[in-house]
Amino acid sequence: MLPKPIEDLAEKFRLLPGIGYRGSLKMALDLLQMEADKFGEFQSALTSVRSEVKICSNCGFFASDSAINLCEICKSKSRKANQICLVEKPTDVITIEKSQVYKGYYHVLNNLISPLDNIFAEDTTIGDLLDRRIKDVLSRCGELELIVFFKPGFAGEATIAYIKEILTRKNQLNIVKISRLAQGLPMYYNPDTLDQATMAKALEDRKEVS
Repeated sequence: MLPKPIEDLAEKFRLLPGIGYRGSLKMALDLLQMEADKFGEFQSALTSVRSEVKICSNCGFFASDSAINLCEICKSKSRKANQICLVEKPTDVITIEKSQVYKGYYHVLNNLISPLDNIFAEDTTIGDLLDRRIKDVLSRCGELELIVFFKPGFAGEATIAYIKEILTRKNQLNIVKISRLAQGLPMYYNPDTLDQATMAKALEDRKEVS
């Protein structure tokens, strides 16, 4: 019933997580009916985000400074140098930053270890964490707190266990403390939808991993 270009655009919108047929079709039709100048701005923004936004070479979050490829958080000198929050994906950083409580740095793993899904340590950035980030912090501060922010499940536990095993081998568990967010979080929480108050409380009441 609709022209093929509209159907094709709607299909492309369905590549986005959580967008179904009706939602994608509405987005396609909204774009079609958008004023020419607004459409031009929209098109320009899409082009810019693809060409100008990079991945931070230090932590894995989003960066816009292509000259040094560092995000605004890693460029900041006012954050706590002896804290690194481990997250699975870049958008988790946004969730924690909304709490306005955490003032340390981050490290994005990109994946959590899950042998059942054929995801192992080499498929994450754990190697960079252990060989570079931790080493750098310890050389400057002498101690480090790793704060874990993973969704509940086997993959998160496997990832924590692996990191603890490597730190034990390096005799660093006495100077690297691993803590996780307080259990006040819902059992099956979605990191993308946590409210600010819950996130802040979970950070403040975090517990050391035994």
